[in-house]
Amino acid sequence: MIGLMDCNNFFVSCERLFRPDLRNRPVAVLSSNDGCIVARSQEVKDLGISMGVPYFQVQDICKKNDIVLFSSNFQLYRDISKRVMCALSDEFDHCEVYSVDEAFFDLKEDSVLKLEEVRRRIIQKTGIPVSIGIAPTKTLAKVANNIAKKNGRLTMSTMGVDGEGVCVLEMDEWRTVAKNMSCGSIWGIGRQTSAVLTQNGINTISEFLALDRSYVRRLLGVVGERVHMELQGVSVYALGELSDIEQESYTSTRSFHSTIQDKGILMSALAHHVSEVAEKLRNDGCVGSRLTIIAKGSRFGDFSHRDGTMSTPLIIPTNDTFVLMKEVGHLLDTLYDATVPYKKAGVVISGIEPQAMAENSLFTEDTRTQSLSFLEDEINKKFGRGVLRHGATLGEKKWQERKERKSPNYTTSWQEMAVVKAK
Repeated sequence: MIGLMDCNNFFVSCERLFRPDLRNRPVAVLSSNDGCIVARSQEVKDLGISMGVPYFQVQDICKKNDIVLFSSNFQLYRDISKRVMCALSDEFDHCEVYSVDEAFFDLKEDSVLKLEEVRRRIIQKTGIPVSIGIAPTKTLAKVANNIAKKNGRLTMSTMGVDGEGVCVLEMDEWRTVAKNMSCGSIWGIGRQTSAVLTQNGINTISEFLALDRSYVRRLLGVVGERVHMELQGVSVYALGELSDIEQESYTSTRSFHSTIQDKGILMSALAHHVSEVAEKLRNDGCVGSRLTIIAKGSRFGDFSHRDGTMSTPLIIPTNDTFVLMKEVGHLLDTLYDATVPYKKAGVVISGIEPQAMAENSLFTEDTRTQSLSFLEDEINKKFGRGVLRHGATLGEKKWQERKERKSPNYTTSWQEMAVVKAK
């Protein structure tokens, strides 16, 4: 059996962790530049506010219902995520982190009856509410997890388990559930695939499962056939398969709260992004062989169709911030246009491979700069993120995204740590 642990309303739960006064109040988290709703508490969902809706469209509803709003605090969310994943790995030997708030795990049959205890321990260790779904395949584990979230308390007669936030989905139960489930609600069936199925008169999962596998392959290709098999209880995606696939690229991008035309400020933004990506590469023991910069105008403006990207191959695969920063400068010199009001900037490094496999060359850059990059990482880990950084990033206050409602970095900054006082 395969399990899926999913954190409930994760961003909101992270904010509530240090604000217990908000536990029964409506809370929402906004996207970059406080533009859209990207996380909602159940109270906000009950008000009919949908995911991704622009904030200005629901501003009056938020004020009327006294919704507490937060700017995204990804540094806090990533740190809490690591703690939740560590708590899960303490319970199971084989885990696969799928996203910031989800992880698959391998479940032995004799462990099923202990799931409620496992869930309770994870919540006790981290303070983050989680749901657990168990099924024969990854796709069905997703279904089980969604059932656990929606129903809260479930009686699983087949397993003899009565658990809150836990669902064990057996195939007999699944066939009953599938009769009333739409195809678009399944992990792996996107909007376009769902539209194709609807055009062919297939609206429910039961109807989809009744199709011959060869017909599914002709209609939806290999990917659709794999989803079909998973929904029939045939495990196609083994545990660890997704995590073992090498990451194809590392990306860091961000939109500006207002347009930028100054080349120096734009370089500051790109320098910040390349520093972020280079640090991630070093932490993962990887190097990249191709660098791409992104500098685009607003998608609603006169320059929306202008190509705002430029790439260059890296002769020697690298994770050296100094080398990458120099290349970014060269690319920006070519791409920059003083007439364009830039609204977004970013960096993508692709051609990823383990650093141990990268070949040296006669043209290798001075290794002293690479040593400086690793030294920078060590100093920042010891004294705080951003204590030591490149001078090119110093203009960040002029392009930083709007975060008027950002919470403190409770777990990663000594200066922002929560203080408790007794009266």
